[in-house]
Amino acid sequence: MELAMSIRNAILCAVLVGFNLMASSAFAESSVWKVSKGENYFYLGGTIHLLSAADHPLPDEFNLAYNDAGKIFFETDLAATKTPEFQSKFIAAMMYSDDRTLQSELDPAIYRKLESFMTSRHMPIAQFSKFQPWGVSMMIVLFEYQRLGMMPNYGVDAYFNSLAVSDNKIIMSLETPDEQINFLRSMAKIDQDIGVEYTLRDLKRLPEFIDSMKQNWRSGDLEALAESIFVAQMQREFPELYDSIVTSRNNAWMRQLPRLTDDSEREFVLVGAMHLYGKEGLLNQLALQGFSVEQL
Repeated sequence: MELAMSIRNAILCAVLVGFNLMASSAFAESSVWKVSKGENYFYLGGTIHLLSAADHPLPDEFNLAYNDAGKIFFETDLAATKTPEFQSKFIAAMMYSDDRTLQSELDPAIYRKLESFMTSRHMPIAQFSKFQPWGVSMMIVLFEYQRLGMMPNYGVDAYFNSLAVSDNKIIMSLETPDEQINFLRSMAKIDQDIGVEYTLRDLKRLPEFIDSMKQNWRSGDLEALAESIFVAQMQREFPELYDSIVTSRNNAWMRQLPRLTDDSEREFVLVGAMHLYGKEGLLNQLALQGFSVEQL
């Protein structure tokens, strides 16, 4: 039962795809931008999908944008991702439907490393025997986040989704839950042995990464966030994966975002902070289309 509950939490973390500081009461640069064309504008906020209780309250700029907006956009429909139907579909996407197993598809040495790590975390590897290697890699990363106190219910997206429901604000999404599953399937493009080995390597540095990630996010330093070792390694070592889960999704969202200034209605769009920075980032693409982009 405990493992099943952890898997359900991990699914919510994963579909938010794919980052213990006290909040400052003073306004400073943040991960929220005002995007304007003429007198019309919307807000674009970079989020961390998993946070701890100590990370609340959130930076004031997020609340400013939320209070000014009548419509809130998320990456996907968070309510739909909590349904048993979706969770069954998500788990099925990570599993083999034939006679292959996790052990049969991994190099024996890599399998032993994975088994050793999972044993140290009291996760019986036998319960994941039908999972594809990318699915197991995702699960152990998300379980490790949870072990370090990073939970989806404290994340920026979940917080504002709950608030928007209680405030009867209009809630929209940029992509469907099924589309998110397809993006996650792109992880299968990685060599399965390399993917598992790199996951086990990177987990050793996860606490350090979480601290720097949250600090950079709070100060709105997206350049530092994008140049973190984990993001840089994804771009260098797994360019196809980065393109699938970041660049291609940004390009799809850019078919929607420019239309938000067609009228005077104000929206607050919340997406993972990794989607904002860089040449392919949303902020640069909006600026190139003539929008005024102002950091709050």
